Amino acid sequence: MNANLLRGKMAERGVNQTKLAKAIGISTNSMSRKLSGKREFQLSEAVAISKYLHLDNPGEIFFD
Repeated sequence: MNANLLRGKMAERGVNQTKLAKAIGISTNSMSRKLSGKREFQLSEAVAISKYLHLDNPGEIFFD
């Protein structure tokens, strides 16, 4: 996962970790662990993030 690219997309849309976590139904701590690479996003979370942030190419973020 490319966390820097995801953080960039979040910044472009004015979304912080807390807001994104709430939007996809996970805790802020869980979001923090996933963005730091300690845990992986589940497919359903990646889909929800892609929809919420209106990502054109989510594969570049979630798949290496």
